[in-house]
Amino acid sequence: MHANRIILLLSAYMTAAPLMAQPAKPADKPSPQTPISSTVNEGLPRWLRFSGEERVRMEYPSGTGFVDVSDYYLMNRLRLDMQVRPLPWLQFQFEGQDARVFEQTALPAPASQKNAMDLRVGYLQIGTEESSPLTVRAGRLPLSFGEGRVLADPGWSNVGRTFDAARLTLRGGPVKVDLFSGLLVKVDTMGCDQSTPGNHFHGAYGTVGQIVPNSTIEPYLLWRLDHNYKNEAGQKGNLDEKTLGLRFAGKFRAVDWGLEVADQIGLNAGDRIHSWAGHWAAGYTLPSKRYRPRLFAELNRASGDANAHDATRGGFDPLYPSTHDKLGLADLFTWTNLVHFRGGLGWTLLPRVTAALAYDSYWLADAHDGVYCGGKLVARSAAGTAGTHIGQEADLQAGWTPTRSTQFQAGYGRLIPGEFLHNTTAHVPYSIVFLNIAQRF
Repeated sequence: MHANRIILLLSAYMTAAPLMAQPAKPADKPSPQTPISSTVNEGLPRWLRFSGEERVRMEYPSGTGFVDVSDYYLMNRLRLDMQVRPLPWLQFQFEGQDARVFEQTALPAPASQKNAMDLRVGYLQIGTEESSPLTVRAGRLPLSFGEGRVLADPGWSNVGRTFDAARLTLRGGPVKVDLFSGLLVKVDTMGCDQSTPGNHFHGAYGTVGQIVPNSTIEPYLLWRLDHNYKNEAGQKGNLDEKTLGLRFAGKFRAVDWGLEVADQIGLNAGDRIHSWAGHWAAGYTLPSKRYRPRLFAELNRASGDANAHDATRGGFDPLYPSTHDKLGLADLFTWTNLVHFRGGLGWTLLPRVTAALAYDSYWLADAHDGVYCGGKLVARSAAGTAGTHIGQEADLQAGWTPTRSTQFQAGYGRLIPGEFLHNTTAHVPYSIVFLNIAQRF
């Protein structure tokens, strides 16, 4: 009965989605307006615009926690956007969201999957981000920078992430600097979302272009403050954590590259913080105009805690990232105590159809720390005798964009446990299958 409901919902949406959009016309720069939003906005004053998106995704994970369990559920997310622009330099942005999950075995449904109708975004903007030398935003807003490895509004998430914050953007020539300060908004599955008391987050993010042709250099400083954190002795106290990072990404002919390194210092309930993380990636696009095959390889590393009783936290805190497909398609691991290698191939099968294959291998950065999934410690060997190889993963994904506003995605990821998981868990392989359908309007 449950499976029939999921199939019925997916079938109805797959039938309706292509009918909701007209075929896209070739254009150098796709318009942000979809056929439906253009029709709706046609009769409205120019200072008022509506748009939105509905997304349905089916997921079937098995082996969660590396034990013999499985689950399947259907997530639905509806976002409705309203933009009010009474003056060229004055804008109000609002977004309502209704996120639901069906057939989830966990009751109540986790806050990462459910957020009944609520105001997700609502802020005032003074200035135009693309051209004004100074832009101010204040209210409930998303914060996303770089590839989103440490700070993002994760689009793959069913609920996303926002802050009650103020953001100042300064722009001059090839240099842009963003300064922001705010509180993380905590999802309330049954009521109105509220900012988290005491969870303060401040930062400065810079973007510098033209120093190296076709590339950007992005230095940043992030400062996180919170309370009721436990130190290694189990005592509660305040968190005062600073992350200093640098991202460098660019392209030269057929070669593209990206690197990001971050160092963390501060205090965790009196314990010293000393951790770091790095990301290095490169790709090469082969000379085929039709299929545009791209070979890629990357290495990700994040420090772990070598000693759980030395009053020093050595595990890297990934902060507020977008995790999807950053450390493997299965989205299993956190950027903490991890060494991750990935290589693969992506190509264009048809003008609107893409596919990618990837191989992943994972190790512990420190044998005395454990493996972290979803930010939580899953298994650990304090003696450091359980080995360091976590496992290997194979990824397969494909995408189809029949129109400018309709997108289908499907993927499969499977992790085969390595020595460490064999020695510390029931070592059942983990796999996930997903089908994602998104319709903008």
